[in-house]
Amino acid sequence: MEIRPLEDLRAADDLSLAFNPYGLGGRMKPEDAAEFQQRQIADCDLAKSVAAGTRDSFERLRTVFAYGVLCYDVYTMVGDQALLIYEQALRDRFMEWCAGTITFRPTQAPDVCYTVSSYDDVKKCADRMARQHAKLVVATHAIDFNGMLHGLRLWARAAGLLRGRRSRAVEDALAKLRNYVAHPSGHHVDTPVGAARTVRDLAELINQLWGQATPNGRLYPAPLRREIAVLSWNGSGRTRMEPADALTVPDPVEDQEDDEYQHVVVRAIPFVPGSRWDDAHWAEYDTRYETTRFPTDYLWGPGTREQARAWLEQERPEGDSVDFTDRVFLVQDHERLLPPMRPAVAAGLPDNERVGIWHAVRADFPDDAFTHVRGSADRSAGHARRPSDCSACSAEVLGFGSYDEALRAAAAALGPIRAVQLPSVRLPSSTFWPDRP
Repeated sequence: MEIRPLEDLRAADDLSLAFNPYGLGGRMKPEDAAEFQQRQIADCDLAKSVAAGTRDSFERLRTVFAYGVLCYDVYTMVGDQALLIYEQALRDRFMEWCAGTITFRPTQAPDVCYTVSSYDDVKKCADRMARQHAKLVVATHAIDFNGMLHGLRLWARAAGLLRGRRSRAVEDALAKLRNYVAHPSGHHVDTPVGAARTVRDLAELINQLWGQATPNGRLYPAPLRREIAVLSWNGSGRTRMEPADALTVPDPVEDQEDDEYQHVVVRAIPFVPGSRWDDAHWAEYDTRYETTRFPTDYLWGPGTREQARAWLEQERPEGDSVDFTDRVFLVQDHERLLPPMRPAVAAGLPDNERVGIWHAVRADFPDDAFTHVRGSADRSAGHARRPSDCSACSAEVLGFGSYDEALRAAAAALGPIRAVQLPSVRLPSSTFWPDRP
């Protein structure tokens, strides 16, 4: 090995300088590159409650990441180590969760409890119980648990520590990458972008394990802010969304058009073009079906602008925050597949509209639920048909069959469902829902 002088070790790696805020291109100055790369993960702070061992390992990653400007290989080392900390975080959180006692349920014997003081004790008990086909008791569930990464992931989901249907696919990918790093079969090279993404994903996962969602997060986002908005449309198909405050001033556009507008007041995610969380499907709002991307709650309407203004002044509704992950949808298949529906809305349907086959599906977005049900008709597509997580998409099957069977499956996941009956309001739609009635 060539012994390099200290001056060379301090010099910036030319390859690292090629990564700039605009992608690959002209080389950055070393001091600018050092600041830029550190800022990529500077806001990845962990919750105060995170276990000390996991915290120390993660902070070491952030410290070493900065030295990638001097040695490009550091980014690969950071990305690989982040994947290994994935399992460490699950182990540390498991030890806090079990509080020194774990319970296994053999197939035909009483539950067995063990006292554990370290994760090594947990692994030994898991190995012993696996030979007896015993399962780990997690609340009201009993799950397969081998003490390794796969078992820890099953436990975290069963314990309700991790959430979201789409994030489950990312967890699967991280697990596969972790196994590749732990048992390599060849040489690989990561980039600053890839390493930073892995560190950010790890920070989100760790914080979620300890009960803290990530504002604007990619995997486990914090609840989104909803505001009071007015959706308006006319017979010519013109639609618009405006904040409720806009109704306090005259609308010159509406006043100049002969075609009278109808207005409905909702609680919705504001439409901000270019934002990760904008709802580009707000113009497809329907009180019966979930045709918007994020939950949109009906409040009043339809009616004229003056009526909407009067209602707002009297009721003064306020915005709120909503978690859009792990929602439960009911999808009706009667002659054609209809868009997803909220269980409460389905519970309020008249008897003559409860016909056909119904599917209860848990998903983050209504189009995920719709896509799963549509795909499940093709057996070769690999979509789950019985209650379980679907391995082919980001959905979970809760149940299917008659209207009553699907509603019971939804109630088992949500608790008692109170029926609601809303006026029929439907904005002009696009081709987003081709099977929409």
